[in-house]
Amino acid sequence: MCPIDDPEWKHKNPRLRNNNPVRKNFVPEPLSLESLYSKYGIERSHADNVARNALELFDLLAPIHGLDLKYRQLMEIAALVHDTGISTDLDQHHKAGRDILFRYPPAELPEQLRPVVAWAAFLHRKKAGEKKLEKLRKTSFAEMPEEIQDITLKVAALLRIADALDYSRLESRLGSSKFGKKAVVFEIKGPGAVIDAERMAKKGDLWHLLFDTKLEFRPESKK
Repeated sequence: MCPIDDPEWKHKNPRLRNNNPVRKNFVPEPLSLESLYSKYGIERSHADNVARNALELFDLLAPIHGLDLKYRQLMEIAALVHDTGISTDLDQHHKAGRDILFRYPPAELPEQLRPVVAWAAFLHRKKAGEKKLEKLRKTSFAEMPEEIQDITLKVAALLRIADALDYSRLESRLGSSKFGKKAVVFEIKGPGAVIDAERMAKKGDLWHLLFDTKLEFRPESKK
């Protein structure tokens, strides 16, 4: 068994306990997406839904987040592998996923962007407030170029919302959107719209730390 596949490994490694998964002389071993799906039992239906949601949000909110179109594939891949750690450590799967993706980054991405998906997996879960970002800046995250840090936070902000849209697993979708000067209101469609809209509001915390434009999510009104 590879150390990263040992559920106790992160508890034995003090750098990992401090959210520092990058070790000296660490050499990643890239794996294809299909290999990651197989090796870590990623729930494909959820991964596909989150990727669909993430790409829709990426496109609709492009004038605000400002990420270049060349990062659209990065957004998709980050969504497809965000739950890589679930079969390893369900309760702490955001940490397990980060560690796994540092060890086995998606081979489809260029080397300089591979850390983005690992940190996005870590950031997709739990609250993402100022305190979390302060702690993040005390880890190896801060050793990345500032441009990559910025890209990572924006990808993670979109991923959190895209993941929340599939929280109920009832195939919720984005409906109409209304853009104002300082707010965007999204209609959420589907039988799980009430649950998922509420979840999206909570998971929009990182977005609201990064951008002045507020996002609002409202279940589709029944006429």
